[in-house]
Amino acid sequence: MRHPWSMLVLLAVLAVSCTQPAGGRWQVALADPAQLVLTPGLAQPAASGGLALDTRSSPAEWNICARTAPGRLVPGTTYHARVTCRIEEQGEDAYLFLLVRPFAAGDAFADLSSAPVVGSGRERTVTLRFTVPAGRGDYAVQIHTRRQLRAQVSAVVVAEGSGDIVLPVADPGQAVALPPLPTGAEDFAIDAPRPSASAPASVADFGADPAAADNSAAFARAIAHCRAGGAPGLVVPTGTYRFTAEQPIAFEGLSDFTFDGRGSTLVFLKAKGDLLRIAGCRRALFRDVAIDWDWERDPLASVVRAEAAGAGHLDLRFIDHARFPRRDLRVADIEQLDPATLSVGCEGALNAGFEFFRGRSPVPRTEWLGDDLLRLHLTPAQGRFGTQVRPGTLFRMRHYVYDMNGVSMRDNAHLTFSGVDLRSCPGHAFVTDGDQHHWQFLRTNVARPPGSRRPITCTADHHHVARSQGYFRMEGCEFSLGGDDCLNVHDTTAFAQPHDARTLRTRNLRGGGALHPGDPIELRQDDYAPAGWSAPLAAISAVDAAAGTYDLAFDRPLPAATGDGFVLFNRRYGTRQVVVRDCHFHDNRARGLLLLGSDMTVENNRFVHNQMGAIKIETGYTFDVWSEGYGAANLVIRGNRFEQPNPMGSYPDELRPAIYLSVYLRTDPSRDKTRFPILRDILIEGNRFTDAPGAIAYVCSAANVVIRGNTVEALTARRDESPFRGWIGVSHASGVYVTGNTWLRSPLMPAPAVTCDPETTSAVHSWGNTLR
Repeated sequence: MRHPWSMLVLLAVLAVSCTQPAGGRWQVALADPAQLVLTPGLAQPAASGGLALDTRSSPAEWNICARTAPGRLVPGTTYHARVTCRIEEQGEDAYLFLLVRPFAAGDAFADLSSAPVVGSGRERTVTLRFTVPAGRGDYAVQIHTRRQLRAQVSAVVVAEGSGDIVLPVADPGQAVALPPLPTGAEDFAIDAPRPSASAPASVADFGADPAAADNSAAFARAIAHCRAGGAPGLVVPTGTYRFTAEQPIAFEGLSDFTFDGRGSTLVFLKAKGDLLRIAGCRRALFRDVAIDWDWERDPLASVVRAEAAGAGHLDLRFIDHARFPRRDLRVADIEQLDPATLSVGCEGALNAGFEFFRGRSPVPRTEWLGDDLLRLHLTPAQGRFGTQVRPGTLFRMRHYVYDMNGVSMRDNAHLTFSGVDLRSCPGHAFVTDGDQHHWQFLRTNVARPPGSRRPITCTADHHHVARSQGYFRMEGCEFSLGGDDCLNVHDTTAFAQPHDARTLRTRNLRGGGALHPGDPIELRQDDYAPAGWSAPLAAISAVDAAAGTYDLAFDRPLPAATGDGFVLFNRRYGTRQVVVRDCHFHDNRARGLLLLGSDMTVENNRFVHNQMGAIKIETGYTFDVWSEGYGAANLVIRGNRFEQPNPMGSYPDELRPAIYLSVYLRTDPSRDKTRFPILRDILIEGNRFTDAPGAIAYVCSAANVVIRGNTVEALTARRDESPFRGWIGVSHASGVYVTGNTWLRSPLMPAPAVTCDPETTSAVHSWGNTLR
């Protein structure tokens, strides 16, 4: 999370020079202006000896309250800073924001570390870890606020080093017994359609024709014929079929049904609605068909090259179009491309969002300077971004993001996709929701057509599982070049607070959260510790549906909340028993796999150039956007190849990991973590990591994690080498076992180690590893 540049207000401060302390650790004297520069009217020494912050009278959205004096942080040195603070009163969407930034910088471009602090009442200690770049002596630890609040800061401690215990992998260590190892997903079968003596129908018999401008009605008639019992399936004579109706092609309520595309391509051009919808089907097979968007008339994204840039505008040339076909284009965002791969994800990437959600401000002003040259006018808030761009830089410009999904699935059972190629769509490629269970992708790809130069496939997730009842398999698939995670598997949750003795009021239950009277609800405390309470939902009523506010009534008294409220687990759903095998995930935005479930096996896959990391195992909630996951348990990650994972170097505070285990609390991302092991029983073995920019794994809010038999190598230099390259990081965790791994010696990875936070970890073991 970064400050919007337009909202950052630089207030007058009392600047006092000071000298670098002799030692490597010092506690900032909060009342000493030589150590801490305070903004008059917003921060002052408190009578208790701490620091009092009060921005309730400030009209600014962002306020700088306090900064360590310039010159105290030595260039080229690694530090950790611990800030102990408490929010005592806060307005809507207000929070503390801790960060490390050049003293006089007015934006977030040079930030080394940052953390929002949300929620009032409890004192928290937040740690920022960072390395000051060589030649930069102006960095400072800073305390900002967003909007109006009152808070206390009781301590700021800065020390050299990461503050962690370091266990070099070259040390022999002391062997210990491993816990029972996870087994991953069980064997399960997906039932095929039952054989029928009847012949399938042809969509041609209902008027479908490659020459037709819109085949929607013909396909609808053919599907209705099958639903009425007229045929056990449909075949599509080989060809390209176009669809322009806003209603999706809807396969609903079909049993023992086969859709055979016979190599055909379905091409869509529309303004709203899913492309295909599959709902309430039993034992259904979809095979040998391609699904695509009409790029000639409406490209989903474009490769653009910066021709000129400055604080006021960017001039961007569309390199694949002599004349761009839509003169009313939408600029959702632009992300810098890696010139070697022409995909997103490169070190030091410049990325910026504009009209991310259609029609929502700020909608940028654009001006065509030629058939293929667009001027993007920048607001003052975006001006710094413009000054960072160099002529010749390549970007991917998205024109769609979360708009229209390719294939939407709900409440199906025993559903198979075989040989299906989803080449592009203006949203998620595949979406699963509701009571769906037992479905599989076999040789089913999200990939551009062979020989194509298109910069994107789907504009959001490749497969987004919002909730399900589990049992999903994908084998031999390629997911690539999409606008978000390749596979995002979770169950949606929500945060709620007691409204009366038997009623909870939710804060962000989007769309009602698929809650129904009678659903079994389990409550977790705000750190995911069990509340020891579950009950069927008696009733649900909307208070403010647009804001996700609902009242949930129960037939028994609620338990006591130990924190801000409760996280709701709806045990009607539970995404588990997932197998991902022999797949290729590459060159996408965000992560390869986002795993928020249990009983999963991920084996023999290849992960290449996934922008923000290969695998993220997490659970979390926020007060204003998404809340996802019931935790993760019994996961096996085995025999995979990870090549250039996380090329952008995301999550620097967690050592830029290839595999990241963590939680987010109140905001995403968040520096708040939980000691409760909501992630547990995870085996990472027999994998090969090549050119990870930082740690191969970071383990947080977890227990019983075994990392064994992996091989790690660093072959390619980076512009900004991390001192933690090839390491394993641990915090807020217990029972972490690192053994039998091999690091191939490299000057790019001189001293790999296991590093753990002594204040939040226990039983971290490293032994029998090899550095050769």
